[in-house]
Amino acid sequence: MISDLARARYDIAAFLTRRSEWMCRLDSGPPMWMREEQISVSLEFGKLILTLWGEEFSECWRIEAYEIRGERLILRLGRQPGRVATLEIASGESMGEEAAAARRRAFADTLRHLIERELGARVEYVATHRDDARHLSGIYTRLVLARGGERAIAIAVNSGEPQAHVDGVVTAGLLWWECATNSPHGAEARRLMFFAPCGRAATIARRLTILRRDGPRLELYEVDQARGALIAATPFDQGTLFDPRQMRLPRPVVELPRHPLRDRALALAPGLLRVARRPGSAVESLRLRGLEIARLSRNRFLFGVGTDKRPLRENWAEFERFVHEVARIRHPESPEKAHPFYRLQAERWLEEVIREDVRRVDPRLDPRFLYPQIPADETERRGLVDLLGITDEGQLVLLELKTEEDVEAPMQAAEYWLRIEWHRRRGDLTRRGYFPGLEIADRPTLVLLIAPFLRFHPMFDRVARWIDRRVPVYKIGIAEEWRKGVRVVFRKRANA
Repeated sequence: MISDLARARYDIAAFLTRRSEWMCRLDSGPPMWMREEQISVSLEFGKLILTLWGEEFSECWRIEAYEIRGERLILRLGRQPGRVATLEIASGESMGEEAAAARRRAFADTLRHLIERELGARVEYVATHRDDARHLSGIYTRLVLARGGERAIAIAVNSGEPQAHVDGVVTAGLLWWECATNSPHGAEARRLMFFAPCGRAATIARRLTILRRDGPRLELYEVDQARGALIAATPFDQGTLFDPRQMRLPRPVVELPRHPLRDRALALAPGLLRVARRPGSAVESLRLRGLEIARLSRNRFLFGVGTDKRPLRENWAEFERFVHEVARIRHPESPEKAHPFYRLQAERWLEEVIREDVRRVDPRLDPRFLYPQIPADETERRGLVDLLGITDEGQLVLLELKTEEDVEAPMQAAEYWLRIEWHRRRGDLTRRGYFPGLEIADRPTLVLLIAPFLRFHPMFDRVARWIDRRVPVYKIGIAEEWRKGVRVVFRKRANA
């Protein structure tokens, strides 16, 4: 039991200011990275409350005890009677990062030997450390190779990394190339080589096809650590980019049938609550300014935010109070801007604001047609296109939205462009019922990357410049107070 709640709040808050990012682990669950601003400690009704939130979740707990051990904070949490949990908040180095760092160093040694044996090259430089000043991640192995008097820049990712990190090796490689070729290590390099885990390099191979052609020679190798072999990957051409069996485009949602429970819920906040349903899905999401507050699937209605959802049965009054509370807080003039209801799912809120008047982003866009959350492929494993629209002249427009810095944004958007272009050239969009009554022009899809103008990653322009000019990518910066309405501050070609 905590005797001095104010002192405890001060101690915990002071601890959290030591770093901008923390690794959190609840009981024996997997660790997850959280930024300092995603962790809140407050005094409410004589209780010390911990709130954690991310893009898709929000959790609130009562802090019953705490202990600070160096760079580690241990909290004993309670929520329901008899339900107790332990949350550990620590620096990444002290929770799992040592093992990951050791794995990456071991992989670097293995790769060095494979390159020297299989490719006959000499490894002149190898590094796995993180370099924040130059925006070089410690996830990847960075190398400089020499063979026959010629130097090459190389980057690699090991098989223990998640797929998002594997796919991110392209962006990491471009940043490493620029650093290495501006140093004595790689000033004369003409080749940029990528090494990825065996069987997991398809996205990398696709992304390499959209890089400009006046740069270095690009090579891709798959690393088979089990057999101790390097396998040269055949570059994709435009005809083999995708497997048609996995790229079936779902039909758009045209009109939802009436549902008494959904209609009654929408009446609680007219003009604020909207129904979203992904193409190809039967699940309806009720969103208030982009924040999902309820989910309807057949006759099952769940309400709440994030994982804290409960069924709607005889508790209509509770649901009504909940909706009104979310509407009060999730407002441009909110009195509680630190509350999770305000901060969660910011990109979806931005999507709602843009859809209200899309011509503020680009006056050529047809406001009648904006398709949200289109799966990038049938399995949805490759993410969702934020918004797909069309200009008055029939040119497709892909709108990719960001509210936080993301170094992967240019490459991610360019890959979505590949997928949408693949469908456009095959006539899939018209055949599946998109943009009815309109003729889609035979012109490359426009890409609009939209973010608050201070939220573009510092390396955004460097990465975007590598994208081939056949992909028309535009960077659109909007005012920071976008919740009050979109105001474009600048727009420019990102890959000029």
